[in-house]
Amino acid sequence: MDCLNTMTQILAFAIDPHRMSRPAVRRCRGVLAHCVILVTLLLGACGDETSGGGVGPYPVGQSADSITLNGVTHTFSVFVPAAAEPNNPVPLIVSLHGGGGSADDFEQSAQVQADAEAEGIAVIRVNGYATDNDLLTWNAGYCCGAAQRDNVDHVGAIGAIIDRVESRASIDASRVAAAGHSNGGMMAYRLGCQLSDRITHVAASAAYLVNEDLSTDPPTTLFACAPSQPVSVIHFHGLQDACAPFEGGEGAGVINDERPPVSDTIAQMRAANQCADASSDVVTGAGELERRTLAGCAADRVVQLNTVDSAGHVWFGSPQYASQPICEGSTTMLLSANQEIFSLLRDNPRQSTE
Repeated sequence: MDCLNTMTQILAFAIDPHRMSRPAVRRCRGVLAHCVILVTLLLGACGDETSGGGVGPYPVGQSADSITLNGVTHTFSVFVPAAAEPNNPVPLIVSLHGGGGSADDFEQSAQVQADAEAEGIAVIRVNGYATDNDLLTWNAGYCCGAAQRDNVDHVGAIGAIIDRVESRASIDASRVAAAGHSNGGMMAYRLGCQLSDRITHVAASAAYLVNEDLSTDPPTTLFACAPSQPVSVIHFHGLQDACAPFEGGEGAGVINDERPPVSDTIAQMRAANQCADASSDVVTGAGELERRTLAGCAADRVVQLNTVDSAGHVWFGSPQYASQPICEGSTTMLLSANQEIFSLLRDNPRQSTE
């Protein structure tokens, strides 16, 4: 923005007749087009590392936007509830679709934004990355697709998107959740590990933390999960999910690389949040539903694992999100992922460490 102001001042100085004699004005008129072209080029050369979008506050309701980072354009939409006012900042959810889906497809099935509207929560719905004939995916580490292959900087891109939204809407920075399904849930975990200065909560469905390349022996660490601040985590997993097996291994479906067991992900979240050992976990539930809550986590963070015996590759509590036949299992209404995320944001804001 400083560069933009500087270039604007240069252009104003060049064409302001009050700063020049009349002969100079006549001469400048002859070269004015060249002046404009030059300043335009200078503006492009001194742009921020991200670009795109407009200026001013986002209006209430949904707006489309995009940023460009390292030559890759990332499209997203922003929903701002009417409750968002300068004196009333609202929570924010970054909604991340599964691999092969899209922001719109995920919303139609999971209804995150539709349900968040009633709660007065802002929502960013981001689209993953694809090249020609590829599926939209996220670079979550050891997954998935073109985003992984091309090493797309989704951490940097989503960080820049959050920064833009926080600068143009009244957002409560102590309540910012990354919520995703499958590959989107994997991306949510990566954001919790590497963007904890902005992400305060992670909600992952049918997913893992994939920060190791399991194709090598021993596995190669792709990035460390070392959040600078503790991050609350809520995980949902169907035990009949063949596409994202709870015990790890190769999944069914198009994206079927080796996956770690979910227990490894929870162990990393336990360490990252300095929670007590497993003997202190609180396990509750009845019938098919089990909830495991880790105890003694730093800064009162919540780390919780929710499983349903009969559920497949689904978003808990969404009748529209049916498990694909290849993934086995069924949908479940025993628990609403959306309502659990909303409750966690409402009841468990990040406390200031200053």
